[in-house]
Amino acid sequence: MNWGKGIILTFIVFALFIFSAVYICMRQDINLVTKDYYKQELAYQSQIDRINNSQHLREKPELKFHHDTKTAELRFPGELSIDFDKGKILFFRPSNAKLDVTHEINLDSDGTQSIDLSDFKKGLWKAKISWKSGEKEYFREVVIVI
Repeated sequence: MNWGKGIILTFIVFALFIFSAVYICMRQDINLVTKDYYKQELAYQSQIDRINNSQHLREKPELKFHHDTKTAELRFPGELSIDFDKGKILFFRPSNAKLDVTHEINLDSDGTQSIDLSDFKKGLWKAKISWKSGEKEYFREVVIVI
């Protein structure tokens, strides 16, 4: 083989490599955290206010995951459960937005709610708890591993 053929063969192999890399990169699924990410980013000051409101509480809601029963127990202590108006909890899966699940918060007389997580895939989840009590809104985020 002479130099000319070697250079042309090297160029063809390099071009095939580049085209293959571009093809593979174009087929990758790129997910933003949420579909309306930019809209949520513009309204983030109200989210900061909700986080600050929850940080100033003496007692905060707790979310505990029980591995044996595959349930999450949400508990609003004393005063919080009495003043509780409405709320929701979003189980957010950072690696796959299609797995996200939202539950309305329905506290029992003890200020607790049990949520079945047996259908959830193993891995990291973020529980985003948002609620309203009186005129104030609150937000708390808890990381759980199933």
